[in-house]
Amino acid sequence: MSKETDQTNRYGKRAVTNIPDDAPLSERPGHKLRSSTEIVDRRRLPPDSPTVQGQTIQTVEGDGESGLIRFSDTESGEHQVPNQFTGPSFRTKQERFRFDGHKMIYHLDRVQAWKRGERFAPVHIDMGLTKFCNTACIYCYAVVQNMTRGTLIQSDALLRFIEDCGQIGVKSLGFIGDGEPTLNPALYDATSLAHTLGVDTAMATNGLLLDLDRAHELLRAMSYIRFNLSAGTPEGFQRVHQSHSRNFDILKENIRTLVALKRQHGYDCTLGIQMVLIPECFDEVIPEAELGAELGVDYFVIKHCSDSEYKELGVDYDDYRDMGERLQQAEALSTDNYVVQVKWNKINAAGETPLYKDGYRKYDVCYGTPFLVQISGNGKVYPCGPFFNKERFLIGDLHETSFKEMVQGERYWQVHKDVSDSVDVHKDCAIGCRQDYINKFLWDLENPPEHVNFI
Repeated sequence: MSKETDQTNRYGKRAVTNIPDDAPLSERPGHKLRSSTEIVDRRRLPPDSPTVQGQTIQTVEGDGESGLIRFSDTESGEHQVPNQFTGPSFRTKQERFRFDGHKMIYHLDRVQAWKRGERFAPVHIDMGLTKFCNTACIYCYAVVQNMTRGTLIQSDALLRFIEDCGQIGVKSLGFIGDGEPTLNPALYDATSLAHTLGVDTAMATNGLLLDLDRAHELLRAMSYIRFNLSAGTPEGFQRVHQSHSRNFDILKENIRTLVALKRQHGYDCTLGIQMVLIPECFDEVIPEAELGAELGVDYFVIKHCSDSEYKELGVDYDDYRDMGERLQQAEALSTDNYVVQVKWNKINAAGETPLYKDGYRKYDVCYGTPFLVQISGNGKVYPCGPFFNKERFLIGDLHETSFKEMVQGERYWQVHKDVSDSVDVHKDCAIGCRQDYINKFLWDLENPPEHVNFI
């Protein structure tokens, strides 16, 4: 409860505090604070002591210390007030997935190599395995990358590439590119080979053409499988993915099968679904969040829609402004075993600032491409996906040159330098690109403020 005191604060105003009438006060409160010279002696508060109206107090013990945590009396039980305590709190939840950010701090060896001007293998590679797809999602970025029916990376070239990645130290491969990976029959052999070589793999798929006879190979070897699904109903599925509504049931059964196999055999592979948020699926957010829980997947993530430098998909990022409450309702469906997470950073930025909405960045140079390379489903290697089919930035073709030779060659590094020297990231790049978070991190490293030792 609030009460007025006879004290005045440092500005000569009457002090108004939330100190309960019977709270034990410190005899030596220290310097004169803005609000009051009455300071609660927290060491003397009993567990059931009165506190601010609408709050309860919990005591904690640990490491030889005692402390207090204040909670709002809400059904959720989450603390909505400042977490005022002494001692440990044990309330900060670990982040199981980091969908909205980067993980560069776990690869500082390559960051230091970059700072020293050395050559190094990329940490991660996003790659298509094909240039065509069996659905026609209305938000598909690949349509601006010249989809070509029947074009794919040939098996021998793909397996040689996997071997190169193992030799030069590529950490992970995401079969996340311009085409549907399950349309390439070499997917399963490539995944198993990468696993034996210590290269992590993952896949984004529409899930309709999975070879369930080889599902064990994927679940045993892959770090995660993400299903690209932006609808929670058959009607929404047909509207957004332009695929027959009966395929919605096929996809659900495929996901259920993988979930059952994972649980039965104890595979570590994470299974999740992802929604690309566009106005055509705004009404599908809650149904899909509920569907994810029903299917038993590990997560449901909701992301922004990336548009090209020419805004060819026609995305109006202002449309996200009215989605906050619905997205929060979806996240509230999370449980201990099921994470619903919105990529708030980019969705919020799209509605509040020119950043992403108009393509402007918080950095002026793209430094991130040597750390995260992208490969088209035809085997051609580029510094990033938005530059697919632009000959100026073509590094090489996996069918003609080994990836190891590329990374060790001059052309590879000339192209990365061309990107950092010549590309105007505010005009030439896709909105919300894959290297965006990496670039913010590297830009800060290259442009430190003064007095960096005063952390």
